[in-house]
Amino acid sequence: MVKRNKFSFTLALVMMVLSLVTAACSSNSNNTPNNKPDNSASSNAGEATEAPKKNVTLTYAIWDKIQQPAMEAIATEFTAQNPNIKVKVEVIPWGDYWTKMSAAAPAGTLPDVFWMHGGQFVTYATGKFIEPITSKVEAGEIDLNNYAANLASIYTLNGENYGIPKDFDTIGLAYNKELFDQAGIPYPDDTWTYAKLAEVAKQLSQPDKGIYGFGAKMDTQTGYWNDILANGGKIISDDMSKSGYDDPASIEALQARYQMTVDGASPTHQQMTDMEATEMFKSGKLAMIFDGSWRISDIDSSDIIKGKWDWAKLPMGKAKRANIINGLGNVMSASGKNKEEAWQFLKFLGSQKAAEITAEMGAAIPAFNGTQDAWLTSRPHLNLKVFTEQVADATPYPSGSMAYPVWFAKEPEIMSQVWGGALSVEEGAKKVAEMMNQAIADTK
Repeated sequence: MVKRNKFSFTLALVMMVLSLVTAACSSNSNNTPNNKPDNSASSNAGEATEAPKKNVTLTYAIWDKIQQPAMEAIATEFTAQNPNIKVKVEVIPWGDYWTKMSAAAPAGTLPDVFWMHGGQFVTYATGKFIEPITSKVEAGEIDLNNYAANLASIYTLNGENYGIPKDFDTIGLAYNKELFDQAGIPYPDDTWTYAKLAEVAKQLSQPDKGIYGFGAKMDTQTGYWNDILANGGKIISDDMSKSGYDDPASIEALQARYQMTVDGASPTHQQMTDMEATEMFKSGKLAMIFDGSWRISDIDSSDIIKGKWDWAKLPMGKAKRANIINGLGNVMSASGKNKEEAWQFLKFLGSQKAAEITAEMGAAIPAFNGTQDAWLTSRPHLNLKVFTEQVADATPYPSGSMAYPVWFAKEPEIMSQVWGGALSVEEGAKKVAEMMNQAIADTK
């Protein structure tokens, strides 16, 4: 056996290492910014590599089919930027939406991301069904100052942020220009009062032809809540501690609206139950109706009325020009399996780009500051500026209390008896007030 010299072995080893280092340096000597090193596995040996991103499909639930194309366009743009994350937009009609959500929430099967309404927010936040995003806000990943009219406050509870504003809406007076022209009556303008509305509605009504001047529907946000506020009444006190339905000014406003169904200036409650008031307007059977900015695409899609209608501001009341403002938000499930991906999509939904898509497609008035102009010009044949101009006169949707889900569910049960003629307006208003005050007391 030949015995190797220890020194010779060591020297040989050193020379071998040096030759390898020299070769490595030589092989990289020609690399320039346009000639990057080989990124093969051999050249990255011993270095940490980024794990491939998993492919994920998120569910995004909304309740408005009219806005579906815009929401899908936003999802497509998001996936283009995040190829590993696909988004499936699911439309659940408003009538079924909260029923399904209330069942999915305790079962832990809520959609990854979904629309939230101010009236439902407290229930989902206190139930810990939606994920707080306060840490993301504090880390600067999203700036809630980017949204109009302090809308982010709607989705804040006990100092925790839960939602990102999506859009906002106000209420306008839609009118059929053709019916006004036939009657030789000037279109509604900023000088109109509630008295003028009632007067013209009577003049435009032709009950024998099934045509009515105004749809005095039994509704809150797009109906008598605006009347109550304009007349100097209250829906609920500013501190949410007492109902305002039994205020004399509130009762007077309710009476004036209901009276139009009695006088023939409006269809009856039964007629508007058989055919919803907006559908009557779309079919040319109503000359005027209060409706929300979210119904623009729906109304304008009617071949019967397209090109024959427009918007005006709500009329002045005895106290002021009033309007209800509300804003939808996007939230994410607290029990979702792909929270990081869901957050990325939620953040994108709150971006300027998503707002621009919403505006350009005329889906809704985007909440992101500076993007409303594109929405205003999305339908140049309509006077859409009435919706943004009325923000200054608007009162926030009155949902900021634990009692709201209780009393709001019971309110139509009582008011339908009024509109159906079983209770007087005063009796019904006082019953609603009593019910609301009890609900408030029960949640203290």
